[in-house]
Amino acid sequence: MTDTKTNIKKPVQSKVYNLKTAMLEFQKLAVSAKKDGKNPHFKSNYSTLESVIEAVNQGNQFGLFFTQEIDYEFPTKKCVSVIGGTTEEDDDKYEHENYATPVVYVRTRVQHINDVKIFSSSLPILLSEANMQNPQKIGGAITYYKRYTLQALYGLPSEDDDAQSASEPTINVSNSKKSEGVEDDGL
Repeated sequence: MTDTKTNIKKPVQSKVYNLKTAMLEFQKLAVSAKKDGKNPHFKSNYSTLESVIEAVNQGNQFGLFFTQEIDYEFPTKKCVSVIGGTTEEDDDKYEHENYATPVVYVRTRVQHINDVKIFSSSLPILLSEANMQNPQKIGGAITYYKRYTLQALYGLPSEDDDAQSASEPTINVSNSKKSEGVEDDGL
């Protein structure tokens, strides 16, 4: 509702009173972000952070809002990264320089105005040490992570067009079955 004299939107009281119900109502809208960004390298389109924010802000009508912050933590133990988690080395084998480098995170939180519960996502920025010294690379990674943590928390559909190379197959599949009249299922 807009005040016609001042052209200022008046806040509307949400009829939804908790985070889960508000998120359900938002997802019933089947909102998606416009693909308004162009990736010239892959000749593809993607949803910009601005487009994702515009889409998730439709949740405001249900009392939903989000915050995003850049945070860091200093590791407390020497860890080796592996796919799916970390493996801790012996507690006696700490190296001082390991504590000097903080791990930088993008933290995204979704909340409801009438609820204390929070949906959150924390994603570490994983760049090479050289790229962590480059503000342009860090800024690009932060924007990318903000976009995708926000999409994930709100359940927005997305095609990962700008990370296309990560999904390209690395194994060459021969076409010998096709020549024999047997259809290849791609496995």
